[in-house]
Amino acid sequence: MRRVILTVSWLMVLLIIAVLTLGSLVLLDHEPLINHEQSVTTAERAWIKQWLANNPPRRKRIGDAVSFNLSERQTNLIANTLLKQFVQERGRIAVTLKQQRAQVRMSLALPWNSDDSFVNFSFDLVENGALPQIEKARLAGLPLPSTLVQMLADRTLAAIESTQSIQHVSLQNDQLEVHYLWRPDLLERIGSGFVANAALPTLLRYQRDLSAALVTLRRGRSVQLVDLLKLLFTKAAEQPDSADPVAENQAVILVLAAYVNGHPIRDPADTKTTRLPYAHPVLLRQRQDLGQHFMTSAALVTQGGDTLSGMIGWYKEMSDANGGSGFSFADMAANRAGIRLAQRATASPQSARQIQQRIATGLIEDDFMPSLDGLPEGMDQQAFAASFGNQNNPEYQRMIQLIDQRINAARLFQMTP
Repeated sequence: MRRVILTVSWLMVLLIIAVLTLGSLVLLDHEPLINHEQSVTTAERAWIKQWLANNPPRRKRIGDAVSFNLSERQTNLIANTLLKQFVQERGRIAVTLKQQRAQVRMSLALPWNSDDSFVNFSFDLVENGALPQIEKARLAGLPLPSTLVQMLADRTLAAIESTQSIQHVSLQNDQLEVHYLWRPDLLERIGSGFVANAALPTLLRYQRDLSAALVTLRRGRSVQLVDLLKLLFTKAAEQPDSADPVAENQAVILVLAAYVNGHPIRDPADTKTTRLPYAHPVLLRQRQDLGQHFMTSAALVTQGGDTLSGMIGWYKEMSDANGGSGFSFADMAANRAGIRLAQRATASPQSARQIQQRIATGLIEDDFMPSLDGLPEGMDQQAFAASFGNQNNPEYQRMIQLIDQRINAARLFQMTP
């Protein structure tokens, strides 16, 4: 169940970033929606640790029925613990449980100006069959467009429902009750549920190609992203003329993005534990994180556009500067190179075929990934602010221009769209 909560938490964060990307930066609040940090006793900390360790219960077999009941206080303790651990240390969430309804409020401090800029998000959950329905979603005190809310909510709930794992969620006064079926691959199944049914066979075909190529590789051994790109884009180039090259390239990108992040795509209708490709570290410039940045940004372009991908990359880097691994222009280079690949690979049938053919004739890292020479990394928030200020600072813009110049010079992107 922890994985379900983690997935939903990230979906909420992506929703917020998506709305920010659509031009709603004016909606930032100067005060968090939740003003006070939740106080936790020593006994409650011990209970949280034990609850997370025992959910799901040990010795459960795949498909076994599992359930849990939480009071409103316990729900808030678990929700805040997971939010702080997986999303943001300064994040706060408050859940109010009522009869057949729950109110959820969440505040996130923006990492690049955490003193006085907050994203405040609230919505209601209303019982509606097995899974609740989302209503009254609001961002920073202003209503979100109902069509956008309903589309995202329907897609999220449909993805969860497609796993056939969540049996029932009951909302009562001071009581949350959840019944589900234990599946160790639940996160993969939920992620696969976001894939359109028409595209799923193509994605699964490329994943089988990937699995076949890696089957003889010793477990734990690393693999180069350049080799995986060449393998699957060559497979795409070999498809018959009747195949849509844009759809084929989108499938290649999504399959590789899922694989490098450790969550292969699974057929939601498959109730068996079909073997998926073994997880191998995928390296770009001999670094695993760069491969993840590159393919994740590329995948976001195929799903939500390059603006969304760039915004998420910026958010991630500023989060790293604010207590994480540190702001890295090398990561930004991987983000922007991944965006460029996806743009060229899906812009039009002609551009898609050009990318396929160019990769099939041979590919090295320099063909698509810029050099990292002279790109600062590991800067905390203070060091970043002192050297680069913000996105509008000339020094920051100079670094981005340097990265883009290197990307423009890469062989794969020297093509007429």
